[in-house]
Amino acid sequence: MSTAGPKERLLLVPYQDFINDLLPLYTDPYVKIRIGNKGREYKLSKALLCKQSKYFAATFEGAFREGEGQSTTLAEIDGVVSTRSFELLVQWIYLGRVVFGELEPAEAISATIEFARIADMCAVTGMESLLAERIKAIIIANPGGSYDKDNPYCLTSEHITSAADLPDGHPVRQTLAAAAVKGYLQQDEHKFSREMREVHNFSADLLKAVKSTLKTVSRSDNHSAGKAIFVTDPLQGGKIWLVEKDELDFYF
Repeated sequence: MSTAGPKERLLLVPYQDFINDLLPLYTDPYVKIRIGNKGREYKLSKALLCKQSKYFAATFEGAFREGEGQSTTLAEIDGVVSTRSFELLVQWIYLGRVVFGELEPAEAISATIEFARIADMCAVTGMESLLAERIKAIIIANPGGSYDKDNPYCLTSEHITSAADLPDGHPVRQTLAAAAVKGYLQQDEHKFSREMREVHNFSADLLKAVKSTLKTVSRSDNHSAGKAIFVTDPLQGGKIWLVEKDELDFYF
């Protein structure tokens, strides 16, 4: 049994339990939000919702039809609006934090990006850097095999494509670009070569990350293969070796 106090238990409860057990404790006036035409309907504090979200303030306090009935339906959008992402958003609005629960690495990144996107859609802010740090921690904790260390195995094309729809400069976009720098610099055909060509926002982010990384270029005389050139990995802070000793004369 947990020895945490009431406030600590409230902050640590997974989002599903928060929705089912704690959400009803908050007082009215309520608004009603349904996810999809046949999804669950949620009763939420209007004052809190509208204070935290310009999107919902416009919906329930503006001239929209939903404001008259104090209810609305959010259409499900793949990678953005789902029961999970909305319940995470509600937990953030009420508590200022979220508890994702146990997920496989790739799915954990998917859930994080999906949450970032629904928060962006609803103009709810404050979690952007926290979500980027969560993704970074997942990637570092799950390096995969020797090949995947250069191209993190738990990152997928779907992650890259979905995150690209976040606003320019979003920390989540920057983190995914940073994770792809090592593969880009060390391999002619890296894991996200296709996304580099086809997903314009990702290619722009990656080129910015590479440009910034190249400013850290250094020369080492203690590399196992002899002298070499390296840069600092923007994700993990380690060294990315670029040039072995036989190629040094070309650069120096």
